Amino acid sequence: MSTNFSERSEFTAAPGAVWAVLTDPAFLVARAERTGALTHEESVTDDAGTTVVTTSRTVGTDRLPQAASRFLGTTAVVDQVERWAPAGSDGSRRGQLILTVRSAPVELTATAVLAPVEAGSVHELTGSLSVRVPLLGGTVEKAALPGLLDLVRSEVELAREWLSR
Repeated sequence: MSTNFSERSEFTAAPGAVWAVLTDPAFLVARAERTGALTHEESVTDDAGTTVVTTSRTVGTDRLPQAASRFLGTTAVVDQVERWAPAGSDGSRRGQLILTVRSAPVELTATAVLAPVEAGSVHELTGSLSVRVPLLGGTVEKAALPGLLDLVRSEVELAREWLSR
């Protein structure tokens, strides 16, 4: 079972400027610190023209639903890989995101689109969250998804702050 989601964020900056922030190693460090990561690692590499952003964060599970923290313990390691295609002629970019939790049957997959609009750009994230735990998976998904979307919104706010510098 999986729970689908969609999140749309707008920026007053062009897609190229937003993408530069989202792939800036210093931004990735700030993002991890803002989310309360206990430890974190970040890298941005090029794979034949595809930009690969890899992060790993150790997070406390105290803010997760009790059903989730029961399976994970007091901390969890969250790995995230984003693969961004080169910019289109209009500056737009498409990416794929996979977020997994080590030692847990949790996976978030999404497609990201960063595209120009009249007032700047829009970032759309569309995907699904899957928690493969018999009987409880759907309950955990529905309980965890609002927190994950709040995290996405927090990261968008941080990106906006960086763009306003």
